[in-house]
Amino acid sequence: MVTETVYRSVKRLCYAGLDSISLRTQAMARIGRALDYDSHAFGTTDPDTGLLNHFVARDMPAPLALAYVDRIYPWSSARYTIDAARRGTPVFPAGAETPELADFQRANGLRHGIDVVFATGDRLWGKWCLLREQRGAEDIAADAGLLRRLAPHLSRGLQQAALVDAAKGDGCQDLAAAGVVVLDHAGRPALRSASATTMLADIADIGVEFDGGIPVAVLAIALRVQRAAREAPDGVAVTETNRVRGRSGRWYVVQANLAEPDASGRSSTVVVLRPLAPREMAPMLSSLYGLSPREREIVAAVVRGDTTKEIAARLAIAPATVKEHLDRACAKTGARGRRALIARLFRDVYQPALMA
Repeated sequence: MVTETVYRSVKRLCYAGLDSISLRTQAMARIGRALDYDSHAFGTTDPDTGLLNHFVARDMPAPLALAYVDRIYPWSSARYTIDAARRGTPVFPAGAETPELADFQRANGLRHGIDVVFATGDRLWGKWCLLREQRGAEDIAADAGLLRRLAPHLSRGLQQAALVDAAKGDGCQDLAAAGVVVLDHAGRPALRSASATTMLADIADIGVEFDGGIPVAVLAIALRVQRAAREAPDGVAVTETNRVRGRSGRWYVVQANLAEPDASGRSSTVVVLRPLAPREMAPMLSSLYGLSPREREIVAAVVRGDTTKEIAARLAIAPATVKEHLDRACAKTGARGRRALIARLFRDVYQPALMA
């Protein structure tokens, strides 16, 4: 009875139109009251790249979180996570991705747990790790059944939450200039601009804090560019980029580059944060709505003013096929007709680019 009550309660959350942080925080609280786990980390990902970009956590040891972001997720866990979502096996034992992760969990006193991944189609929206010190496989098997039932609802909830966050951020892309954060060779903050401080506060994780208060979105991309630079041929510049949304609903681009090495041959990492430009929001919004590549292509052509016949001729498909793609795009976005579709997806996004 308790399990069924929790299932219905969390399922209702998924369709309540919550933003990402509220959805994850409340889901953790309701699951936490029913399932006895000592630590939680509920992360969201960029749906196009699979990169982690925000944590809501509870009692998660910072050394374990740092090892995961730095060495484990980019190298082995990300691929395992994405493949699990694609295979339709969203629930698996914590630490199953790699023995290294299981070792780190045990070293931090967390011996058992469950990982749940959330995806719709080929888009990965997040991952939830629940860990405990004691109690073994028989209890976890029962818990996994509940989480498996909730996984598709939480996946759709996270996708919808991304749209809610984007709507909250509408009109907010005029934030002041880009911000700069400089991390030393060990990933510690050495310098940050005033505007960077504001943006870092907006994208700060909840329940876990890394060295110097640097959010996972910044730390992960800095570590990624350092590894990429070590593997790149001499003289080849390396840049890494991620997207992240803040508590305000604003979306940001986080871009990292290595500075010139000092006398000891060690390089700092320069991270630039800036609000996502309006024209960059369009493909992201159509991705959040789940439009296929062909649907996005046809909608963009409609925005340019192309007729159905012109689109059909350019893409070498029948006009009826163009109409079918548009109808599907309208259904996915809840828009009634071309004008409503353009207003919903591109009114504040493509117009500045088209008028330039």
